[in-house]
Amino acid sequence: MNLIKALNWRYATKRMTEKKVSDSNLDTILEAIRLAPTAYGLQPFKVVVTQHKELLNEIFEKSCPQIVIKQCSHLLIFKARKKLNAEYVEGYLKEMKRSRNSSEEEVERYRFKIHKVIENPKINEFSWMIRQTYIALGYATFAAAELGIDSTPIEGFDTQALNEILKLDTDREEAVVMLTLGYRDEKQDKLIELPKIRKPMNLLVERI
Repeated sequence: MNLIKALNWRYATKRMTEKKVSDSNLDTILEAIRLAPTAYGLQPFKVVVTQHKELLNEIFEKSCPQIVIKQCSHLLIFKARKKLNAEYVEGYLKEMKRSRNSSEEEVERYRFKIHKVIENPKINEFSWMIRQTYIALGYATFAAAELGIDSTPIEGFDTQALNEILKLDTDREEAVVMLTLGYRDEKQDKLIELPKIRKPMNLLVERI
């Protein structure tokens, strides 16, 4: 499936069949997330992956009463860091030096750039890291569509309840968005035949 065809095919699936996504396809989607671009390559987020019915039911009951949560094959929960501490930054720089054989001068330049952002009082650090997380979410939806797997990005949930279910230390991180993966129920999903509502290109793009 080519990219534009895949993007026309996908939609925010509201009813799924509970058919399982294969391990190999799931791994491909997760690898797309891993390879997604983020500022300085810092990847200030993690992804919780679950297919356990008990947990999915608890999330449905306490945080997000959307039926697709219970019907999906897998649920991906993206959680963003609140702050990047020195330990996290130095761990990244150590990996940079190892993988690229970077000089101390190159590492120091990167260290300066990173700290210039995360120590800037005008920048909301958590908001900045949420935006990085959403880039990875986009890559996940692209990868799923390319594989013929349906997905539904979900923001409409009780964040506090989900954080509690996952036992997150909210001083360090929070759940920010979810993505269901699975296969559309062609008989039950009323959205399946509806056309996309998108701006025409001339109203969306300004060429200067």
